[in-house]
Amino acid sequence: MNVLRRVYHELDGSLRARILVPTALLFALTLAAMVAAAVHFYGSDMEQGREERAQIFARMVASGVSNVMLAGRPQDVSGLLDALVAHRSDLISASLINPGGVVSVSSSPGLLGRVPWEEIHRVSRAEVMPSPGGQEGQYAVLQPLVNGETCIRCHDPRQPLNGWLDLRFSREPVVSSQEQLAKTMSFSAAAAFVCLLGILLWLLGREAVSPLQRLVASMKRAEAGELTVRADEGRPDEVGVAARGFEATLTALRRSQAELEAFYRERMVRADRFAAVGEVATGLAHEIKNPLAGLSGALELLAEDLSGDPRHGEIVREMQHQVSRLTNTMESLLSFARPPKAKLRSTDVNASIEKVLFLIRQQSRNGGIQLGSALAPDLPRALADPSQLEQVFLNVCLNACQAMSARGAGGTLTVRSRAADGAVAVDIEDSGPGIPADVRGQVFKPFFTTKREGNGLGLAISARIVAEHGGHIGYRCPPEGGTVFTVTLQQARPEGRAAEHAA
Repeated sequence: MNVLRRVYHELDGSLRARILVPTALLFALTLAAMVAAAVHFYGSDMEQGREERAQIFARMVASGVSNVMLAGRPQDVSGLLDALVAHRSDLISASLINPGGVVSVSSSPGLLGRVPWEEIHRVSRAEVMPSPGGQEGQYAVLQPLVNGETCIRCHDPRQPLNGWLDLRFSREPVVSSQEQLAKTMSFSAAAAFVCLLGILLWLLGREAVSPLQRLVASMKRAEAGELTVRADEGRPDEVGVAARGFEATLTALRRSQAELEAFYRERMVRADRFAAVGEVATGLAHEIKNPLAGLSGALELLAEDLSGDPRHGEIVREMQHQVSRLTNTMESLLSFARPPKAKLRSTDVNASIEKVLFLIRQQSRNGGIQLGSALAPDLPRALADPSQLEQVFLNVCLNACQAMSARGAGGTLTVRSRAADGAVAVDIEDSGPGIPADVRGQVFKPFFTTKREGNGLGLAISARIVAEHGGHIGYRCPPEGGTVFTVTLQQARPEGRAAEHAA
């Protein structure tokens, strides 16, 4: 049983067997049906031909019997019938039936005096009849005996009969011929079946199995890492289409691999740059921070001493502004080089937005910037570090306000919060000039800025923070103008589920 099950699984897993077995069964059934139909039709024709010849033979015998009787020698009829039976191998018996339906002369003594046919008077011409008594393998030919030899073939039913000739024939020659025909055709069908299977097996291997095996071998080589493998053999059939599709997939995979390698090389370069920036930032912090603090204090004292001199006071204030810029740049650089580790917890995003809007509102009172918000009341809580999340929103909002203020016409800043496919999304939209198309790919790169007083670290720090939160930050520039930054964060698990997970 296990062997049969294993053979079944092997056949079920083989393409050649799965096609060959049902096709072989179809061939066998078709050829068997053809052999059976041919034996039936040819056998019927053979039997019909033999019966027609038997009828012709019966007419000839009837003519001979009539001639003997007309010659006045009825005693010779019995010898004639015996000679006929001895001469023809398929003739079992020959009998004469008188007008009363009784056998008067017969080569078979057992039939003498018997009435073999009930309604023989209805037989007015030569007829083939089944053997009386239902004997298998026999049939009879009844030939009426009329007055005159010339009337045997064209008998008038109204003319009186002298009796009937009853010839019993064996069906064995017909059966033997049919059996021989069946054997011959079965042998031919078996030879044709073997030839068809051989041709099918050859075609299946040549046109399907071998190309598929080569394609599978190419796939295995590609799986092993050989992405330059060639699978297309130029075939116009379905296997060729599959091979070309596989090569197209490999081409796309090679392209993706190259892009991925370039991406990781860029990330490595950026990581090296970050490491260098961290080292430089650390050194600068020790070397510049204290002198800047002293310089800032000295400038405050100098501003007090020159408070009565407007011209020199303006110069001191500009110096204080530049020192403040340096201080902010150093703080941003230190934050970018050595970012604090995020402490993720369930956070109310709307509350963080409100705090940021309050700060922006205080700083943009005189800039002509109008602030608006559309916060979802049932917003799910996000998994985030509130302080770092506020820093992200603050950086993006300050950039938007500075971009709108640069035009000198003010603008509108709108912040929206919403739930989006299991996440929390925040849209920050401004009515500024938008981001130029030629610099959109560099927005999140460190130290890149289009502002005169910017240091290019705000959006880079924001992108890093959002990435560490497992979220995403992106932007789009609508055709009507302005820019929409979207920050997407993970939803925080409910407290109950979080406790279950911790347990």
